[in-house]
Formats: sequence, structure tokens, C-alpha cells
Amino acid sequence: MINAARWYQVERDLKNFYQGDILSGVPFTTLPTFLSAANEEKWGILRPRINKNRPDPRPTAEIMRNLPNELIGRAAKDLVDIWSSIDGEHIIAHCSKTIVMLVSRSCDVDKLSRKHFLVAPVVAIASLQEEQRKEDKLKDLRANGIFHWFYLPAHGDLPESYADLSFMQPIHRSFFQTEALADTLLARLSNEGTASLQVALSNFYGKQFGFSLADKCIQPGLYACSTCFYSGRGVIEKKVMKVGEYFGDRQKCGEDASWVLLPTVEAIRVEGGEAQTG
Repeated sequence: MINAARWYQVERDLKNFYQGDILSGVPFTTLPTFLSAANEEKWGILRPRINKNRPDPRPTAEIMRNLPNELIGRAAKDLVDIWSSIDGEHIIAHCSKTIVMLVSRSCDVDKLSRKHFLVAPVVAIASLQEEQRKEDKLKDLRANGIFHWFYLPAHGDLPESYADLSFMQPIHRSFFQTEALADTLLARLSNEGTASLQVALSNFYGKQFGFSLADKCIQPGLYACSTCFYSGRGVIEKKVMKVGEYFGDRQKCGEDASWVLLPTVEAIRVEGGEAQTG
């Protein structure tokens, strides 16, 4: 069971940011509609305000390169020259200071050359619609069974929430000041929590790292369960596998098991169809 004692650190270094930090008061930008981007007539396009007494003879694209002082929102369907400029369009967006989770790797955050940090918005479970708060869906969420949501148990001023990995965006590093970390840091992931976040990101962007219970062994050798390792279990399950065997057999971690081939000093030999350590 995922709980705050497992998921968060007690002692926190307030001199640096780390991957998985849950931070308050970070500006996050959204479009003012959840309609499909293909429904362009609903987008608010920013254009310069027209002075009928002194019309500007320059093309709109040239005017917008320097962003005039006065802009008005226009519906895309009302503009005949929309998306005609190679510079694209300026659109109306909404920005609010909210709770986010830092997704960028800790080592990247430390580099001054990195001008933007990747963050995911944090959504309180209590804010979900009733349909999304049914017991079966909450059970999946609390077990981190929804691949694009990362579960965050309640902790201090942080309500029970999740980080929406499908809605990540870069934020300029100037909005992350270590001087304010003591006030903005709501929670910091533990080693297990950070490892689980990295697994979630791996699952979100691609195939899970390691072989799952449904996979067949394609290379004989000694395998270990990475889930055991990252969860901090005292004993890491290992087993010798033969080609064609399913990894799903004889596991302690159930469906969460993820098997990786160990690069052992002793060679793994296959003799008479059996994988042996020698």
C-alpha cells in the first residue's frame, strides 16, 4: 500500500531541488478550452487592435513580431489570414499559480545551462468529478495503476492527489528559487517514491524497464527483480531463466515484478538445455 511514510522524505535538504519535489505557487499555463486543437474556430487568436483613423500599412505578421502594446482576442473563424505567417500565431492562454511536481532529473536541475524545468500539474482527488471518484477507479489510482497519473498520498498541506504526466510542460528556471524552497516545498519523494516515479515515466514514454510476467525469456541467464530492489526489500528475488520460459512464474512481487538480466562476474553457461552458474 502506498502511504506518506513510504512515499516521502522526513529530512529534507532545502538548498537544492530534486526530481519529484511537489511545489506550490508555480505558474502553469493552460488553454481556456478543453476542446480539440483541431477545432480551431474556438481558439482565441491575439491580433493588434486596429486604429481606423491611422491604419498600420505593415502586414500583420510583421506587426506581431514586435508584439504591439494593444492586442485583442479574435475567433479563428473570423480571420482570413490565420496561420499564414511562418511565425505562427499568438493565442489567448490562462496562467495560474498552482501545485506541480518537478519531473526533470535532479542532475539536470543542478545545471545552470538548463533554462527550463519540466513539471506536471498536481490535481487533488477531491476535485475530480464523481464519475472519476468511483471506488474501482480510486483503487487503481492508489495502486499507481493508471499509467499517465502518478499517485501522491496526502501529506501536510498536500491533499491526496496525483501528478498528471499527460499534461507536462516546461517552466523557466527563474520561477524556481531555492530561497523560497522552505515555503513552497510541500513534499519530497523518498528513494522508493523517486524510483517509482522513474518507472512511471518509463511506462508513460515507452515499454516498462525489464521483463514483465507475460514476457518470455530470450536470453538465458541469472535475472533479478528490479521491483524488489527499488522498493527497498531486504531480499531481492533472483532466478535462473531458460529461453522460452515465462517470467511470470514463481514471483513474489506479483504483477509489479520487472526482471532484468544481471551482468555477473561468473559466466552463465547453457549446458544440456539448463542455465547454470559456473
